Amino acid sequence: MSDQATLNASCNSQCNESGNDWTRLRRESGNALRKRTIDHIKASTTDLAEGTMQVELGTYTDSARHEQEKRVLFRQRPVLAALTGDMPEPGDTFLFDEVGPPILLVRNKAGKVNAFLNMCTHRAAKLVTEPKRKNRMSCKFHGWTFDLDGKLVGVPGKEGFKDINLEERNLIPVPVAEWHGLIFVRANPDGAPIDVEEHLGKAFARELAHLELEKARPMKTSRIDVNSNWKYAMDTYGEGYHFGTLHPSSIGALAMSNIMSYDNYGPNHRLAMPRAEFLEYSDKPEEEWPDTTYNGLYYIFPNVVINANSIPGGRQFYGVARLFPGDKVDQGTTLLSTYKPGHMEDKHPETEPWTEMHDFIHKVVSTEDYSVSEDGQRNMKYAPASFKPVLGANELALQNIHRHINELLEQDSK
Repeated sequence: MSDQATLNASCNSQCNESGNDWTRLRRESGNALRKRTIDHIKASTTDLAEGTMQVELGTYTDSARHEQEKRVLFRQRPVLAALTGDMPEPGDTFLFDEVGPPILLVRNKAGKVNAFLNMCTHRAAKLVTEPKRKNRMSCKFHGWTFDLDGKLVGVPGKEGFKDINLEERNLIPVPVAEWHGLIFVRANPDGAPIDVEEHLGKAFARELAHLELEKARPMKTSRIDVNSNWKYAMDTYGEGYHFGTLHPSSIGALAMSNIMSYDNYGPNHRLAMPRAEFLEYSDKPEEEWPDTTYNGLYYIFPNVVINANSIPGGRQFYGVARLFPGDKVDQGTTLLSTYKPGHMEDKHPETEPWTEMHDFIHKVVSTEDYSVSEDGQRNMKYAPASFKPVLGANELALQNIHRHINELLEQDSK
């Protein structure tokens, strides 16, 4: 049994929903991933798929498929809308508009997160336009007012609505679930309830749980609009094959190219690319290795990347990228957020290293990664119909993403 498999088995047998020693599990998981990655460095190897995978051109250019993806992947299935730290207190609201229907998240007085269509039930005006802490929510159009559980509690000129049952005019809920700091919604009022652990898979859920994302505090968020299909942008997050050539003075100076440790969890995965400092002690006995705050990169299907990575000085950050399809097949949006893990607060009360890291990543993604995505998208518009982009065996994480997307779309088309 591999180190990671042993760790997963230990976690599955010992951990419960309240969490048992997440610090120890986080350290063990990070060390196991680091050991495998250093073994790859020593052997000049990387995890590989069985072979290459050719991708149909329409995957990135077909408008009908694009609309199907938005419906099947982003409105029928649970999608990560926020983290607990984005709305930690009763009365906090959060707006999530990226998957089609505008959705309002609100934490009620008991601390439970509710989710509704962000639509006043009078004449469909947008109810909340600024995400502030509130006791009640009033529509700016006519003043209809709702409590934090979506109940209609105030109607100016109520005598004008005597012939309807106003108790049937509460806000329209959508399924929502909060689990270990992750808040998922299903952007469909008729959708089924969400079981997050079942959605993620038990083993992968445990890997995410020990990050203690419920304690993470948001440092900075930014938006990147890109003129490429959302999947072409996503493809830049799943391999380190390009580090040395595309990022020679940025990411390439911090991490080694074309070496990757990969753990598959169905449609999800976790991977690691070796950080440059690993070379400083890769030839030393393992017991002499320093502690690491590197825990790898977690991918939540279909569109979320959580980068649990290091900042100099023993600091750690959680970088969360959420990618969404745009209105057109060649448009996409990324919401980029950087969080300070809760276990960093006592030793590192400052915020600057986290905001600076956010700005660094934003610049690299927007000016380096997405410049390639936009150029490639433009080229595919004019490529011969027979052309198929190819994913190498060393790009196995991307192969897995595309394979699972294809399977869901094929099931939907039957």
